Amino acid sequence: MKITVIHGQGHKGVTYTMTNTLLKKLRNSDTAVTEFFLPKDGPSFCIGCNSCFIKGEDHCPGAEKVQPIIKAMEQADVIILDSPNYVMEMSGAMKNLMDHFAYRWVTHRPSKEMYKKVAVTICSSAGAPAKHTTKSMAKQLKWMGVPRVYCFPMICSAMGVADLKPEKLEKMEHAAEKIAKKIRRQTNHPRASVRNKLFFYIFRKMQMSPASSWNPMDREWWVSQGWTKKVRPWK
Repeated sequence: MKITVIHGQGHKGVTYTMTNTLLKKLRNSDTAVTEFFLPKDGPSFCIGCNSCFIKGEDHCPGAEKVQPIIKAMEQADVIILDSPNYVMEMSGAMKNLMDHFAYRWVTHRPSKEMYKKVAVTICSSAGAPAKHTTKSMAKQLKWMGVPRVYCFPMICSAMGVADLKPEKLEKMEHAAEKIAKKIRRQTNHPRASVRNKLFFYIFRKMQMSPASSWNPMDREWWVSQGWTKKVRPWK
């Protein structure tokens, strides 16, 4: 099993501990884990130049940092995104990376590999709800075609790992074990969801219409993949 982890923060706090707990449940002799820590391993801010859309992703000013991450995601069986709850959202570094991935949304040039992934989004918070942040990160992955995304939020009632109470650690272990079991069941036979297919057909129709001529890069991508004919990314 190949796992790619993108940490939305550089410090190894509660959210990192949650991710590490899940990784321990998933690891075996065949597991390979690739990790990226933001903002260190990420690109500078997206400047909205549209180069990734119009000219291609290699023309992005941040391509040197963006492409190794997106390729690691496409090669993985499992993708994990984690971020502490920063003002009720994912960290700015994580959001910035997601901005750089916009060209891989189903509206533009989705990768067929993403339709066969399983993913997890992880978030801890000291007291505010953490579920919104996990759902926000999950939304990004779903728009990239990932069919199955599990959310792992936790209100830790602590400012750091040292402050975690035993019952919180027990809850973390239990939740990680449940998600690990679901992942192991899904990785052998991931299936595109109804939502995946619906969005694909909506934007397939768009790419086949005369209106798609505004961006030849996107149109050529869909044609080259065979998606304007009978080929489908989830098969």
